[in-house]
Amino acid sequence: MDTPAQTIPPLFSPDFLRDPYPTYRYHLAGPAVQHLGVRSNTLAVFRYDVCLSVLRNPSMSSVRPPQAIVAVPDAERAEFADFVDHTRRWLLFLDSPRHSRLRKLMNRGFAPLTVEKLRARVESAVGHLLHSAEAQGQFDLIRDFAYPLPVRIISELLGLPESLYDRCIALSTDIADWLGNIRRNAEDARRAQTAVQELTGYFEAVIRERDSRQHEDLLHLLLEIARSEPDISVEDIYAQCILLLVAGHETTRNLIGNAVYTLLTHPEAMSELRAQPALVSAVVEEVLRFEGPVQAIGRMVARDQEIEGIPVPAGASITIVLGAAHRDPAQFEHADRFDIHRKHLRHMAFGADAHVCLGSTLARLEGEVAIAALVRRFPALQMRGQQPDWGTNFAFRGLRTFPVSSA
Repeated sequence: MDTPAQTIPPLFSPDFLRDPYPTYRYHLAGPAVQHLGVRSNTLAVFRYDVCLSVLRNPSMSSVRPPQAIVAVPDAERAEFADFVDHTRRWLLFLDSPRHSRLRKLMNRGFAPLTVEKLRARVESAVGHLLHSAEAQGQFDLIRDFAYPLPVRIISELLGLPESLYDRCIALSTDIADWLGNIRRNAEDARRAQTAVQELTGYFEAVIRERDSRQHEDLLHLLLEIARSEPDISVEDIYAQCILLLVAGHETTRNLIGNAVYTLLTHPEAMSELRAQPALVSAVVEEVLRFEGPVQAIGRMVARDQEIEGIPVPAGASITIVLGAAHRDPAQFEHADRFDIHRKHLRHMAFGADAHVCLGSTLARLEGEVAIAALVRRFPALQMRGQQPDWGTNFAFRGLRTFPVSSA
């Protein structure tokens, strides 16, 4: 390794969370499998080829044992029994055959033609939020735009009333803070459990009060699945609703914020996008690689095996560090360069296996519409302040605040 280890911000340190990429470069030059230094059985892979291989490895499981969900002694886990049961119902934490079956049933709600029908709804929400921001002149891009947009869309699709949008943001953030924290503790789990309980109550009320008419939304599809599939319960439906709310809000918010920040710090790319609005899809794909909203995902090792000649025991937890893989020079030429003309861009921002993100088409649509409209509406957009305020969630990278000026 060329750079002395003592000059590299350690994983999960404040300096690392502000800028993880020097640390990633250091680990990319190291062994294929490395200990994370969190718990004895927690390992990580950084290189693109190894990350892809682990994601496609059928002996890697998405199912989380209770001790991985709540890191407390066994005797104290009874407090979290309902929370463990709930999260283990998430599509994200299922293996086949149950995963493939449930995913196939849910796919209809995220098919490309279905998502494309949402374009007018997304454009309307974007226009409303930008109109309010324009009136202010100076605004916080995260608070006033990137935060409310995706939660407005996913909440509407799940039948939640507008009066709950702000509360849903707070609750989904509590769950995401637990989900993306590799050092999660009992207090993180308590907050997430409380959020799950409150959100479940909202969905119970929405379902109870829903009339018999056919609704063209995700909630209708999920309820249809529960009615027609004997082994899928209403508790399974609550679990998917909450997962969709968290995933649909957290990652898309960060995609929008990260994209605008990256464009403003790369003025040549911003100028090209202003001149050629059709480049917005290429911008989104390169942001997903260069400053991805999802930096890491996890798997459990189902049986003893070797990865690149390194023994990996059954029961170990593997963190697949996508943020590092996407800066791997063995896979991407000039990997640390933001290049919206990059060819053959095979990023793994939405996964690369059977668990590839169900809502990726919707996330792309929201990102493209939001970024294109913002750039078009505010030709003189600029940052206020020099130091970006990056969040402290390792797995979900995004700005907590982002003050900008529209003129």
